[in-house]
Amino acid sequence: MPLRPVHLLAAAGLAAAGLAAHAAPAEQVVGGIDGVIFVCQSIDAKSVKPGQDLLQRAVEQRRLDLAAIRRSEAYRGAYNAEVNRLLSMPPRERLAACQSAW
Repeated sequence: MPLRPVHLLAAAGLAAAGLAAHAAPAEQVVGGIDGVIFVCQSIDAKSVKPGQDLLQRAVEQRRLDLAAIRRSEAYRGAYNAEVNRLLSMPPRERLAACQSAW
């Protein structure tokens, strides 16, 4: 089961701080965030702003190369898993997931 983006960001933050040996790679973090943003943008546009802000902070703090990350298999796998997870939910649950993703 894929981690929610908020969990991926926490893992990325711990990795950046050198506190977690098994933190999620940046590709998974960005893929999960982008997947949520993609699905939730049309459902509840306000719910994606915190995710966009988290992604921006992660890019700035970790100096991520988003273009390279988004070309990776790990990114694509995390992105597809998150999109599929959200789209498989009934609409009401999907809305709730979007509103509580961050």
